[in-house]
Amino acid sequence: MKYAVTSDEMKRYDRNTSEVFGVSTEILMERASLCVADEIEKHISSKNADRKYTALVFAGVGNNGGDGICTARLLKQRGIRVKLVVVGDMTKCSDLCLKQLKIAANYGINADTFSNIRDNKSPAEWDIIVDALFGIGISRNITGSYAEAIDYINDCKKDRREDLFVVSVDIPSGINADDGRICSLCVKADETVTFNCVKLGHILYPGCEYTGKLVVCDAGITKESFCGNTPEYFFYDEKVTALLPERKKYSNKGTNGKILIIAGSKEISGACALSAGACLKAGAGMVKVFTASENAEVIKTVIPEALIDTYEDYEPVSEKLEDAMNWSTAAVVGPGIGMTGRGAEILKIVLSRYDKNLVVDADGLNLIAADKELRRLAGDFGRNGKKLILTPHLAEFARLFGRDIKECKRNILFYPKELAKELHCTVICKDARSVVSDSNEKKIYINISGNDGMATAGSGDVLSGVLGALVGTELSSFECACIGAYLHGAAGDLAAARHGKLSMVASDIVDELENILN
Repeated sequence: MKYAVTSDEMKRYDRNTSEVFGVSTEILMERASLCVADEIEKHISSKNADRKYTALVFAGVGNNGGDGICTARLLKQRGIRVKLVVVGDMTKCSDLCLKQLKIAANYGINADTFSNIRDNKSPAEWDIIVDALFGIGISRNITGSYAEAIDYINDCKKDRREDLFVVSVDIPSGINADDGRICSLCVKADETVTFNCVKLGHILYPGCEYTGKLVVCDAGITKESFCGNTPEYFFYDEKVTALLPERKKYSNKGTNGKILIIAGSKEISGACALSAGACLKAGAGMVKVFTASENAEVIKTVIPEALIDTYEDYEPVSEKLEDAMNWSTAAVVGPGIGMTGRGAEILKIVLSRYDKNLVVDADGLNLIAADKELRRLAGDFGRNGKKLILTPHLAEFARLFGRDIKECKRNILFYPKELAKELHCTVICKDARSVVSDSNEKKIYINISGNDGMATAGSGDVLSGVLGALVGTELSSFECACIGAYLHGAAGDLAAARHGKLSMVASDIVDELENILN
């Protein structure tokens, strides 16, 4: 697990390091700049070129600019030719920035003007451009000389391509560190060197597309600087199997989870097959599919390991469904059950009578959004200790939350927590970066695995099956959702690598689960 921090959190931890622990801001700046200089030297070493390199350093007038100026001095001391440009109103220079300018001047580095560089220097002169225009505090649209400088950096990169290395200090200038939004324009970095903690803007779209390779360096701000207030957001980037509970050596198929997949209808067969297949691949000991009779042959053929209970469209479903629920230790309901026909009846029985842990997906979510009674039952389900996980994609979430999709997307870090509290459950709001919130947890998980190739029919059904397997373990509801989203995305990344993002299909994700979990 790793934290992703907001700009306010990072500023607080920075301040605590100096004010509580006595580490001066000058030392922190020097350490940060050493990290940047080290990364630039690594880049130069990788080129194996026997010549001097030239770096153009763009510095703003805040503390991020101070980092850039300090980096310019360190690069010169390491034998790299350096040109320094300070952009912005010099009367607004921070104290640290002014101090670094004086130190740089003592070492023979004097700041040039951007206009002189732009008008009299060829982009071919630069091997490296260092972007230290803005730090993590930018939130307004960028205009004037700053915008011109960013355009210049990006134009140089377009012209020089692999011959130019663009490195941003802390965060590419133009990314809002709190939400990944681009403030009208942004430096497109090859590499970003950030300090101690990943910022939300590094991992959220569209900011993550401008960050390039993200390198997190130790500049001296440790966990002690949290002073008991740990960051609110976190993500996983470790091996999935390290997150899963160890299976007991004396277990059997019954003790490893008997998962009921309530899915499909007479019109839809693929959803139940994908969900059930993923559930088995993700570790469930036994899977039973409860579906319309029209799907029986499909399940028997595609997933011979699964048990199956079917119903006819004309017959009462309650007794058969109750027997299936009594058999299970956890259940998934919703994929492909339909918005008409038996879907609402089945969901009402499950929400009102099921006494174990439950995942609700797809049509189940849309039925809850459309029916006040089903919504009430969903809200009551998780009140007495049962796990309830809802898995809406952004459009389904907007229906559940009663807001416009665009507004929900803008507030994806906040609205899922509100819905989770209302319905006493865990919510996975699925998007390019899925967000997991829980009614009983202060932390919010951001999933960074996965890719746009997963935007394909049936991908959500696969996730529901993965969650079904996990919800049958001793993991908490929140842990199931976080790990499930991460596992699903990791399998999707393997599928994309094997088949390509355009050609991969949902069943490819199921197939890759075994490669992630081995």
